[in-house]
Amino acid sequence: MTVVDHKPAPAVAAAPKVKAKARATGRSSAATWIWNLLGLGFALVMAFPIYWMIITTFKTNKDLIAQDPTFWPSSFSFESYKTVLNDTEFWPSLQNTLIITLGAVAMGLIVGFLAAIGVARFNFRGRSFFIVTMLVVQMVPLLALIVPLYVVMNNAGMTGTLVGVMLAYLVFTVPYVVWTLRSFIVNIPAELDEAAMVDGCTQWGAFFRIILPLTLPGLITTGVYSWIQAWNEFIVANTLLATGGQKTAMAWLTFYATTPTRGADYGAQMAGALLVSLPVIVLFVFFQKKVSAGLTAGAVKG
Repeated sequence: MTVVDHKPAPAVAAAPKVKAKARATGRSSAATWIWNLLGLGFALVMAFPIYWMIITTFKTNKDLIAQDPTFWPSSFSFESYKTVLNDTEFWPSLQNTLIITLGAVAMGLIVGFLAAIGVARFNFRGRSFFIVTMLVVQMVPLLALIVPLYVVMNNAGMTGTLVGVMLAYLVFTVPYVVWTLRSFIVNIPAELDEAAMVDGCTQWGAFFRIILPLTLPGLITTGVYSWIQAWNEFIVANTLLATGGQKTAMAWLTFYATTPTRGADYGAQMAGALLVSLPVIVLFVFFQKKVSAGLTAGAVKG
């Protein structure tokens, strides 16, 4: 009796699957290359203005006023930086901006953090309305608040002072901090607080040992973005400090670029813009990993 083996040849049966997998891999590889090229092109377009600003600061006057723009200076010059650094209003304006930003961010984080804990951990009448209000306030253009802010600060005798500007900045820093940190605190199980108090911690002890360490990425994220908002703000600072004769770095840069007596000194204007933006760039690069972790930590429930 003859036994017939009906088992198909493995190589023949697997051949169509191998070809299909190869075609899918080829299409995936081609799509990856296309998206990478598109991403690279987009990055070059976005980075070119920054490159142009930096390279302009090193150009000589001959290159700056040349009829045909050059993408690389014929010779490097630091005169633009010397002009800016020797300006009598640059350092005081930068110092004012640093003081205002530090004060606004510190007060915004303290007030906003405590408010976020109250909203996330306690039930009270009007809680939902308060949460919605924090979101709505961020939608109001800052320009619409200039007149009310000026009237309030003027009646309080705080126009022309750095403290007045710090308090005015709480209008946009506190709602952002409350709305952002609330999501972090909500995702921290309340059972951790209760377990800490069962082990002998007070309510403040549970706060410093449980809530504060777990919300540290969120605090860094909100702090960095609040710093960027306060550092780059121009309208409120220019309006409230007009009577005191003081300026922030943004106000100095705006008037420095538009003063008729100075002429079109594009190199110095670009150097001033780069120096004013440098602290924000360094801060963001330094805390980049913390900011990235903070952006995703509040979105994970558990």
